[in-house]
Amino acid sequence: MPRNYTYVIVGALACAMASAGVYGMLNVHFIQANPSSSNEPDYSSQLNSLNTQVNSINSQISSLDSQVSSLRSQISQVSADVNSINGNLTSLGMIKTNISDIHEKLAALSNLDTNVADIQNKLSDIANGTTQTNSIPGKILLTFDKSTYLPGETVHISGIGADPLKVVQVQLLDSNSFVLEGQTTWADASGSILYGLQLPSSILPGEYQIKIISDQTTALQSITVGSVPNTTGSYIFTAQTDKGIYQGGDIIAVSGMAVPNSSVTAVLQSPSGTTFSSGTTSNSDGSYTLTFATSQSYEAGTWIITVSNLSQSKVITIYVQSAGVQSGSNTFTAETDKTSYQLGDMIRVTGTGQPSSTVTAVLTSPSQATYSSSTTVNSDGTYIILFSTSTSYEAGNWNVYVSNLGQSKTIYFTLGTSKISSSSYTFTAQTDKVIYHQGDLVQVAGNAQPSSAITAVMVSPSGTTYNTSAVANSNGDYVMFFSTTGSYPTGNWYVETSNNGQTKILSFTLEPAG
Repeated sequence: MPRNYTYVIVGALACAMASAGVYGMLNVHFIQANPSSSNEPDYSSQLNSLNTQVNSINSQISSLDSQVSSLRSQISQVSADVNSINGNLTSLGMIKTNISDIHEKLAALSNLDTNVADIQNKLSDIANGTTQTNSIPGKILLTFDKSTYLPGETVHISGIGADPLKVVQVQLLDSNSFVLEGQTTWADASGSILYGLQLPSSILPGEYQIKIISDQTTALQSITVGSVPNTTGSYIFTAQTDKGIYQGGDIIAVSGMAVPNSSVTAVLQSPSGTTFSSGTTSNSDGSYTLTFATSQSYEAGTWIITVSNLSQSKVITIYVQSAGVQSGSNTFTAETDKTSYQLGDMIRVTGTGQPSSTVTAVLTSPSQATYSSSTTVNSDGTYIILFSTSTSYEAGNWNVYVSNLGQSKTIYFTLGTSKISSSSYTFTAQTDKVIYHQGDLVQVAGNAQPSSAITAVMVSPSGTTYNTSAVANSNGDYVMFFSTTGSYPTGNWYVETSNNGQTKILSFTLEPAG
């Protein structure tokens, strides 16, 4: 850069000298032209020398201009090279980012390979009958749709880690770990659980727990039951259908009580997820009725109706038969030939059902091991299912869950416990009332073998069952409770209680609320 400044300074000096020379020439010519100066010296040689110098300076200026142009070209090339380098650096940064991303994905793939290998090992263990995963406490992971519920709301339970394709017990426990409700569902082939547990409308506000039992594995999670806001006066929202089984083409009628002059909506959902909506406005007394028209093309299976009023909702399950299938007078029933068996005996389950339909039965041991069987109902509506036992079976309280076209029965019996003497105690059971109203708490109490298990099944007029259990105190006393809701059908109900091979059947009447 200093060299360039030297060129400029030299050029400036040359220009000054040239200007001085031109000025001198003009003066010389002026003197020569002056007639009064005839003896002036001759400067022509100096002028010629000065002209030569000016020409040389001009040549040097031209050369300098060429060099400046060349330098500008070089500067432009350097600038282009710098821009190119900057672009390459940006590309290198992107490549570095992509490489980091690739490393992360490779690490994830490595973890996936480990998980796949673990799953393959577990599947191999299951196939070989050597898996021990169900004996690990806390294996079942539970999630609920929320943590706080109102009385009568449904707790939507999701879980993973249950014993695949086996019965899962769902229990509602109070703060003292007493079982308020006991129900059963099934885990799918992956061990996942999806279940809706409806809380009793009469349940008191407070802290409760939901317990999931799958084989030897249990899971426990807390929920909170809050108070119902006092915005609906004394009205309790109820919903029920006119029957439990429909045929394609029937009218499904949903009725109940709601807040007077309020909107009531309902969504009917098919087994495959197709939905149909209906709605109405409740009458001045709170009563309402809404309907769904079905067609003969409706798919057969279990349908769900969700009925809503203000902030409350009710879920009703119905069964839709294929068009042309007549239920006639065939009522689904199920019973065992005994209430107590010995190890090695044949367990015989008989009853009536819809002709040509399928009846399935699941036999469950005290430790929740299950054995399944099924049959087809005869043309006269009768059926029989047999379970063989062996001497390796565990002794204690067993049950068999029998289902047909959306209806189910649970039968309790004892296996291999006949040596237990019952002469030293008398099994008793009684309800605290003979007439209840919808929403009341049904209490069953009595005496049983001390520290033994008592099971009870409450059966509605339509055959719907509700299960619970208790353990007798050291003096033999026990008490159990069943919650009812405004949606429970009125009429004659009964409770079958069992303890060590002895059974008591109690009957009562459920009348409308209020």
